Amino acid sequence: MNNNRIVNVNEMRFMDQYTCKQLDISCLELMQQAGRVIYLSLLEDIGISQEDDQILVVCGTGNNGGDGMVVALNLKQNNYLVKVVIVGKLSALSNEAKAMLVKIKKANIEILFIEEKSKLPSFALLIRETTLLIDALFGIGLTRKIEGLYYDVINVINLSNVDVASIDIPSGINADNGLVYGIAVKADFTFIIQNYKVGNLIGDALDYHGSKILLDIGILKVVSKTRRFLLEQEDYFRILPPRLNNSHKYHYGNVLTIGGSKGMMGAPLLSAYSALRSGSGLSSIAYKEKYHQDIINIYPEIMSTTYQDIAELMAFTNKKNVLIFGPGLSKKDDENLKILREILKLNLPIVIDADGIYYLKQLIDEINDFKKIIITPHYGEMAILMDKTAKEIEENPLEHVKTLVKKYQLTIVLKASTTIIANKNSIYFSNYGNPGMATAGSGDVLSGIIGSMIGRGLKIMDAAKIGVLLHSLAGEFAKEENGEESLIATDIIKCLPKAIIKLKG
Repeated sequence: MNNNRIVNVNEMRFMDQYTCKQLDISCLELMQQAGRVIYLSLLEDIGISQEDDQILVVCGTGNNGGDGMVVALNLKQNNYLVKVVIVGKLSALSNEAKAMLVKIKKANIEILFIEEKSKLPSFALLIRETTLLIDALFGIGLTRKIEGLYYDVINVINLSNVDVASIDIPSGINADNGLVYGIAVKADFTFIIQNYKVGNLIGDALDYHGSKILLDIGILKVVSKTRRFLLEQEDYFRILPPRLNNSHKYHYGNVLTIGGSKGMMGAPLLSAYSALRSGSGLSSIAYKEKYHQDIINIYPEIMSTTYQDIAELMAFTNKKNVLIFGPGLSKKDDENLKILREILKLNLPIVIDADGIYYLKQLIDEINDFKKIIITPHYGEMAILMDKTAKEIEENPLEHVKTLVKKYQLTIVLKASTTIIANKNSIYFSNYGNPGMATAGSGDVLSGIIGSMIGRGLKIMDAAKIGVLLHSLAGEFAKEENGEESLIATDIIKCLPKAIIKLKG
């Protein structure tokens, strides 16, 4: 299984310090090891050429800049054409960066010092001669909005056509939340040192990192209770139990989706149909009698029923082994609150999505046992649940997820460009999928897939991880067939068979 932990800034710093202490090496020696590994990756992963490439290493005054100087020194010692730019006051150089500056001077590497904006034209001229720029301006310690000289330097980089490789994280991205702080380098490659940081994965990260290259520089693993991992599809090959010849439809799950309202009757249908396409034996929808004229059941395999009151709905839950509550429900009917209260008493696993989360918010302090509840909010729905704004969730999604699972011990799938899947024991990040999946109904499809996995007997956390993987992989196949701009939710459902075949290997 995947052992690559995802760390925050403080955890990474502790690991650096721990390694230096345990191995009895200096911070400078660890920096030199990092630079050496990055140099080797330039050769092996990017394929730089002594004859064709002119490399420019742009360094800040901190240890990320020191890493860049080590890379430059390795390039020079191996007869590559390399120049260095150092941005900022030399008096601000870290001790390790000072030591490396001495070394690159001795190696006769050409250096441009930029301490004021008057040097920017010279910097722009250097970039014109460059085939690859290495961004070593800021590392993972950025906490303030970039402005002034550094803003202008990054702007010059982004306006150029040169290929850019960033060290650890593109300069300007906060390493704990992945958001751009003022401006950020748009990298084509990012060399990630030892472990993914949270900010390598969430927020704006996917729009700035380019191809991620994870490098092992020998930092020691620290025994930790932190259980954050990158979701890898290879970890889940063949996790779905095989279908037996001697079986029938009830062996593969009987899923009920409760949802729909005027103008929103497609949502429960998408959820129910995606459950079938994910392998469920039976899939049904239940909706209020008053919406009977609003639905067109385009999927003949889906069973449907209407109800006039809660008692009639509860009778329909017989023989169901998982419920999906919320797709297309609307927030304008107080009876939905009563329905949720009743179905939570059934001791069935329940996926709560969309407007269902609005009603869960009103009941959450009444619930004693959350073990069978999984919620699938986006940032706005998460904000409702936690009495926050969507912006507050975006600024620190991981901490809000941790708070929620610790307090209520439910399972959560927080949907975003990088989806966070969490329960009280572990947290997974999924980078799969594409922007075309940001389309109406995509979340309904996901809730149906997760419901199907639970109905087929998977544990809720496994169902969440497999569900996110299948949804994302199907989205990738849909992108191949239709492109991002034209991708719609039913395209994802159509591609679920391909995704399942790929995931099962």
